[in-house]
Amino acid sequence: MENKLNPWAAIGVALLYLIFVFASCFIGFLHPVCWAYFSVVAAILGAGPYFWLAARWQKFGVGTVCALLVVLFCAVTGEAGGLLSRGLILGGGILADIVRLLVGNNSRKALYCAYPLLAVGNIGWVIRLWSDKQWYYEGAIEEMGQVYADGIEKLQTPGHLVAVIVLTAAVAILGIWLCARTDKKSAKLLA
Repeated sequence: MENKLNPWAAIGVALLYLIFVFASCFIGFLHPVCWAYFSVVAAILGAGPYFWLAARWQKFGVGTVCALLVVLFCAVTGEAGGLLSRGLILGGGILADIVRLLVGNNSRKALYCAYPLLAVGNIGWVIRLWSDKQWYYEGAIEEMGQVYADGIEKLQTPGHLVAVIVLTAAVAILGIWLCARTDKKSAKLLA
């Protein structure tokens, strides 16, 4: 099957990925757990745009571009500040592309291996919750109030960080599986 990538459609779908990641952050207003675990929601929402792009762009760069869009958005809006945060987000995208290249850019199996890395990279958005606990706690008090900050403090354990990573990766794999089952047109483009 001919594999032609319409550049305007690709830009639109890449921006849709960014919108889904950003929109996932909004659930954080509901509860501290929703904020700490936002990447799980982002993983399921972002799977569709990633799957569509990866099926049509069977070269290095899909994960890198998606991650770069998130990093640039964070830089422009003042979100996810710091080298660690942005490095994790962009590193997840680059690592996803490296893994995809090694497994096979035209392989559906590669997406099951690569997309979880991109999705886990988005944890960089909130990594300071675990890497700079006091700063995060004080910021939560200022922005959301004492009760919310106390909820954040309970989540600042290594166990929660591991849980976020594992759940994000698992949901990313589920997202790719769902896309492969529902987006037949894109799935046909992959081996």
